[in-house]
Amino acid sequence: MEGLPVEIIQAVFLELCPTLAVFPLRKHEPRLLVTHVCSRWREIALSTPALWANYYIHFHFSHFHPRPQPGVIRAWISRAAESPLSINICGPARETSPMISDVVFPIIHRCSVLLFCINTATLDRLL
Repeated sequence: MEGLPVEIIQAVFLELCPTLAVFPLRKHEPRLLVTHVCSRWREIALSTPALWANYYIHFHFSHFHPRPQPGVIRAWISRAAESPLSINICGPARETSPMISDVVFPIIHRCSVLLFCINTATLDRLL
């Protein structure tokens, strides 16, 4: 892909990656894999805001799964630059509340899609 225009490579990356990045991140997250192929691909991927703009943040109901890390999610949001964000958050109230108040509320004006899969008591506490 050395001679291909940046726009073509960006289009390939956008087709390659699933619509939503799932947090906590999986070992073979396509967005991360393309950044490890070569420095050109890394530069192109990191400068493609739409690649980093859609998230599914899932809090597992098990202690065997890592929790989504706010710092990692903030880094991805910064890579999205000014792209509209699509964020889905799912999990128990005690786990999701800090993520919503600390990470989502500061950037809520950028969300074109914001979905919560939590109980109403959590929303009442946040609002």
